[in-house]
Amino acid sequence: MKTKLFFKNTIILMLIAILFSSCEKSVLDEPSKTKKDVFESFWTGIDERYSYFELKNIDWDAVHEQYSKVITEEMSDEAFFDTLSVLIDLLRDGHSGIKSPFNLHKNVGFYTRGPENVNERLIVDNYSKGWGMVKGSLHHFPLREGQVAYVYYGSFEEPVTDEDIDYIISKYKDTKGLIIDIRNNTGGAADNIFKLVKRFINTETYLFSSRFKNGPDHEDYTELNKTIVSPAQTTYKGKVCVLTNRKVYSAASIFTLAMREVPSVTIVGDTTGGGLGLPVGFELPNEWQVHCAGSQTFSVNGDNFELGVPPDVQIDMKKEDMDNGIDSIIEKAIEIILGE
Repeated sequence: MKTKLFFKNTIILMLIAILFSSCEKSVLDEPSKTKKDVFESFWTGIDERYSYFELKNIDWDAVHEQYSKVITEEMSDEAFFDTLSVLIDLLRDGHSGIKSPFNLHKNVGFYTRGPENVNERLIVDNYSKGWGMVKGSLHHFPLREGQVAYVYYGSFEEPVTDEDIDYIISKYKDTKGLIIDIRNNTGGAADNIFKLVKRFINTETYLFSSRFKNGPDHEDYTELNKTIVSPAQTTYKGKVCVLTNRKVYSAASIFTLAMREVPSVTIVGDTTGGGLGLPVGFELPNEWQVHCAGSQTFSVNGDNFELGVPPDVQIDMKKEDMDNGIDSIIEKAIEIILGE
């Protein structure tokens, strides 16, 4: 009996020892949450993941040298968050941001570098007479006595279905041209890009290529991967104009880049806001979340339009036109479609 009791007590002591050892290891392995260490994790995370240091001429080492000196443990969490937000803004990138339990910061400067170039109330009052009809996330109405179709797609976050597109193509199949207005569309789901693009091509089309960060050095990328799309069974046959402004961003910019490769398409308006690099995220030791652009997208010709995809026809909204209820960009698209 004593022998059994001895072994039983020994096993219990061993389990307790293992438990304390595991707890000690867990505590020792827990990442430091000092502000200095969180700053280092923040700086390193962006240094290893961000994909546009060279394009934007950002000296990230100099940023570390300057800001590592101002981080102290005495800073409030608010002040610390605000300091990291300043570093986010130095990337000049709408896909970069930081989130804490008490605040969220991201850079939206991509659409403040140019004129607004859209007036939705003007469109409602003088073109659609009340935003016209809606199919799914697509607002649509005819222009110029049915010769031209107008479709507004406000966000790639809103799903667009094959049924929606089939309806639009069927309804406006006899028009001379179609206007796709994506002004103020700041992006969303990439799938919607291809659902739309394949409705305007007649043959397999190379749209763009991409590469992704795959290592800690600034030059560490995957090989370029080409994006090639085949046409859908039902496509639109007329001319197409895509309307853009500086607030066209992310997936909407990639859609613009892709549509540049379609022969029947003309991009009209202003240069987009860019944002062709897809965001990647990571967590800091204090559980704050950070995201930044972690890939690069190139045109078929190898151009990097991260700072904005240029239009085929540059035109801004004119004040005298707006005063007379005229959208200069829509009118230019109509002129292109009708050959006026």
